Amino acid sequence: MEVINDVNGERVNLYRVVKHHLEEFVRQFKWALSSRDMFKWLQDTPAETMTDLQRAARFYYLQHHAFGGKVQGQTWGTATTAPPLNLLRIEENLSAAHLRLSSTYVERLD
Repeated sequence: MEVINDVNGERVNLYRVVKHHLEEFVRQFKWALSSRDMFKWLQDTPAETMTDLQRAARFYYLQHHAFGGKVQGQTWGTATTAPPLNLLRIEENLSAAHLRLSSTYVERLD
């Protein structure tokens, strides 16, 4: 048995969505663009106005487009040494995580 525990509610939400709703999660990126404007719009959208699925997609997008992958104080940034996030390959990239999470408990505790 495995347990994933994190105090960050957005990260825990992402784990739960990938575990239970990977196809729907991937669908959130069907028409998404990698852009500074999209990044800013998602930052400014209050999490309280979104579903769990939308919040998970927002968190994933912001994490992959933030300079240094920071959770707090995110700024738009891209690495020149690594390929950019390929929004069309998200399902392929998360399939292993989905399978592993299928038998994992996800907690949000100290």
